[in-house]
Amino acid sequence: MAKQLSKILLLAWAVLKTAFLVYAVAFSVAGTAFLIWGYCAVTKPVRDVKYLIDHNPVESEYMKQCRAVLRAQNKPDKLNRKYVELDSISRSLQNAVIAVEDDGFYTHPGFDIEAILSAIEYNKDRNRIVRGASTITQQLAKNLFCDSSRNFMRKVKEMGYTLLLEKYLGKDRILELYLNYAQWGDNIFGCEAASQAYYKKSCFRLSLSEASRLAATLAMPSRLSPLNGKSVFIQKRVEVIANNLYKRHMLDDSGYTAIAGFAPPRDSSADSTVAAAPAPVQKRPLPANPAPAGKPKRKHWF
Repeated sequence: MAKQLSKILLLAWAVLKTAFLVYAVAFSVAGTAFLIWGYCAVTKPVRDVKYLIDHNPVESEYMKQCRAVLRAQNKPDKLNRKYVELDSISRSLQNAVIAVEDDGFYTHPGFDIEAILSAIEYNKDRNRIVRGASTITQQLAKNLFCDSSRNFMRKVKEMGYTLLLEKYLGKDRILELYLNYAQWGDNIFGCEAASQAYYKKSCFRLSLSEASRLAATLAMPSRLSPLNGKSVFIQKRVEVIANNLYKRHMLDDSGYTAIAGFAPPRDSSADSTVAAAPAPVQKRPLPANPAPAGKPKRKHWF
């Protein structure tokens, strides 16, 4: 009887030791896997953004969403797009987009605090959200990496990617990506595809007026056409572009009139003359040849 009890106790002890050993190994493996997963999750945004230094993604998250919508409507989900580098994009279009979408683009660190406070006051007076304050960098972060959900975590993700884009890419690269991944129609993405679709010419050859009307449609690209000369909304956006460029002495009187369709307002306290030579947004001059020989090319996927 005593021997039988001893054997049972020894067997129970062996089972218990084995169970503890299995538990310890399983806990160690699970803990290691969790640490690896956590490391990958934390560093993924950094790797995502660093990839953009020399590569252009096949498509943005927003493009995927648009293709899904087109399929749901029983329409072809092929998108009209063509990537071009910043030097092959009209300076007029670059300046017009910045003037209407993010006038402080080259001076803020990714977030425009003054615009945010102004939007809060504007929306507060109207008891609803009418005006946003997203910068070009924020819009790019949302388009490339975020889904369509409207919640706190999505906003946190957008803010994180915004900071990383500013840190690793710089303003010129951010602007280049924005202009190439922005929507300009139901299935039109990128300024080159938009310019070809609406004006039958390269975006490098857009006139000041054409560039301004194209930039004005970015607010509602699936509902607006730059060719709609009767749109009051587009006209108001075009006037914003003209005013911001004129205010920064990037337009003379004739340039203002060419965009807005009327002469610029006069400030009696200011000199009657306005600098005729536009001050370029970019620090480097735009070359006459969009693709100079020997220039290194980034890897393009479309």
